[in-house]
Amino acid sequence: MSTLEQLDIKLQSRDAEERREAAVDLGRAGRGSVPLLLRALSDRDWRVRKTAVEGLVAFGGDEVTDGLVRCLSAEDNAGARNSAIEAFVQLGPASVAVLMPLLETRDRDVRKFTVDILGDIRDTRAVPGVIERLKDSDENVRVAAAEALGKLRDRRAVDALIACLAASDQSWLDYASAEALGEIGDERALGPLLAALERSSLREPVIESLGKIGNANVLQPLIAGLTDPLRIVREVSAEALVSIFRKGGGEECRRIVSDVRTGAGERTVSFLEELVDTSGGALQRAAVEVLGWTGRADSVPKLLSLLREEEMEESVVHALRSMGRDAVPFLLDRLADDNVLVRRAAALVLGEFGRGEAEDALRELLKDENGHVRGTAAESLGRIRSTKAVPQLVHLLEDEYENVQECAIRALASIGDDSVLDGLIKEFSNQAAAMRRNIVQLLGLLGTGRAVDALAYALKDEEPMVRKAVVVALDGIPDDRTVRPLLLAVSDDDPEVRMLAAEAVAKSAAPEASEALIPLLDDEDLWVCAAAARGLGRLGARAFGAILAGHLLQARDIFLLALIDVAGAAAVPEALEPLLTLADHDDPEVRKTVIAALASYAWTRVRPSILARLFDEHWSVRKSAAEVLGRHRDPATDQILLRMAEEDADPSVRQAAREALGT
Repeated sequence: MSTLEQLDIKLQSRDAEERREAAVDLGRAGRGSVPLLLRALSDRDWRVRKTAVEGLVAFGGDEVTDGLVRCLSAEDNAGARNSAIEAFVQLGPASVAVLMPLLETRDRDVRKFTVDILGDIRDTRAVPGVIERLKDSDENVRVAAAEALGKLRDRRAVDALIACLAASDQSWLDYASAEALGEIGDERALGPLLAALERSSLREPVIESLGKIGNANVLQPLIAGLTDPLRIVREVSAEALVSIFRKGGGEECRRIVSDVRTGAGERTVSFLEELVDTSGGALQRAAVEVLGWTGRADSVPKLLSLLREEEMEESVVHALRSMGRDAVPFLLDRLADDNVLVRRAAALVLGEFGRGEAEDALRELLKDENGHVRGTAAESLGRIRSTKAVPQLVHLLEDEYENVQECAIRALASIGDDSVLDGLIKEFSNQAAAMRRNIVQLLGLLGTGRAVDALAYALKDEEPMVRKAVVVALDGIPDDRTVRPLLLAVSDDDPEVRMLAAEAVAKSAAPEASEALIPLLDDEDLWVCAAAARGLGRLGARAFGAILAGHLLQARDIFLLALIDVAGAAAVPEALEPLLTLADHDDPEVRKTVIAALASYAWTRVRPSILARLFDEHWSVRKSAAEVLGRHRDPATDQILLRMAEEDADPSVRQAAREALGT
């Protein structure tokens, strides 16, 4: 008896676990087991069916997809149908060609299943066929088509979906079309969606879609939606307003807050406060944010009561900011609250408001038992430029938590009291390494002439972390006197110091910069080499073309990628031949980067290399080549792109080919 015969018998066992084990073994038994695995899709136990799906997906091929098509038509076995659907979705784009003809089958259930599968696969080759199903004779198929088009998110479907939305006799199709238009996100749908608001049955999906597509010009119906008789409409209105706010720029966001503040009445505020208490997740966060926009300071206690979990802190702080200065008295009262999150939120917002009357209370918080509160209080004192807090902030430079130390550094720099340097510089050598690093960071932020002198001295520190901080600090000070110590730092013993110094020297564009960077192309550390290459590119890659090109064929890893980027950005003539050679490199990341670099050169010279990469084994290289080809089209290359747009195994490559063709 053969192995398959034994597994066939085992697959008929009364024991579900034994049948599942048979399905596992069939998945390892070669393609001859496909018929048995297809039969296992009809098993009464879901674990057996799931295992069979895994085996069939691993095999793939025509025999598998043909068998799955037969299972879709199994009217008497829902398990087999569902398993076939799952398998097709897992097979993904490879099954699209098999599925498309099923959109025309007489079996309405199979048409619906096929539409569902194509939507879940999200391969845009299916779009035209699915659009046609919007006119299917069966309502379930039509609705499924609208839902699938929402998942496919292809703009070609917009006009057809708008037509479905406008037809008032479409039952659930208009609802599904409204949702799909929101998923696609095309602004052509805004007018039809606004018009559909007159139909009460569509207010929920329309408002939700307006939030996804809309801008500040659609605010009024959303604000009105906050008092809609239907709770679900009120909820989606709040979420839609926040969605538009997060997409907007500064002026648009200010307009949204202003319009909500003007248009929100007591009913709106009451509803939002109730929603804050009774909802959760994204809906609760949206309610909090919109409640802040109403500007009702009486709602501050309600907002602070939410600070039982850190996950709500960001939303509450945003809302308190939006409340404005009317919230200050409520916040001052809560700086000594028992709740750590309340103390931190109040300290943060008061500092952002620049409230001097909070100074003494904030100074007390510098001694708080919680590090986050100490750090927040420090930054707020920096914002209000509290000179009285300077001694306490200096003390925090040695706090047990590094993030508190960083807050103290920023606060001292904001206050800008140069006299604080007297004791710090005098005792610099006697401090611990972490404190020396913190002093260096403070010197960099203060950026005075005195600070530059102290930093030059600190470049001799024995600790690499201090010297790294010195280089970063010098790099941030716009003073010509920083160049000399930075030039010395490129020969530091620590590679990270050398790398940072190389970047800083290049930014300085000092006359001596190139002389310091060129030797670093042969540094023992590849990150230093890469920094030197990018630095020379910043100074003008063509001036160093022969030197950069001379390293291309010997470089590797991050250094090689940096050289390719620099040479390509400037179309360095001496680098062309090495780049053409590197187009066949073993590493796909290198090949992809080379293709992008070659795009800067004369097209007739690089065209053959880029065309060859259209057939590269790695998807990212093919995608890069298709993108470049889109800028240099001709009839012959268009044919290749058309074929890629239809047949490439990777969806991102197909999309790149379509974009290159302008479709």
